[in-house]
Amino acid sequence: MTTSLNLDILRAIPSGNQEKLKVVLMGDLDAVLRTQDFLAVVKFAEKKFWSDPQPIGMSSEYISVLIRKSAPKPNVG
Repeated sequence: MTTSLNLDILRAIPSGNQEKLKVVLMGDLDAVLRTQDFLAVVKFAEKKFWSDPQPIGMSSEYISVLIRKSAPKPNVG
């Protein structure tokens, strides 16, 4: 579980030292929203961290992006 203290610590780490993961959802609007809901239920990412779904071109598809940052794993060995 990420707390505000954890978020403050991550923000204090220079961004060049953070690991970054981008997750992209593309598809029908209902499918994108349901997947965001599911990922919130399994505690992968709260909905507030996703970008608002945006329509893609002339299709009926939408895109939403999540960018997660975390402290790098320490070197072991």
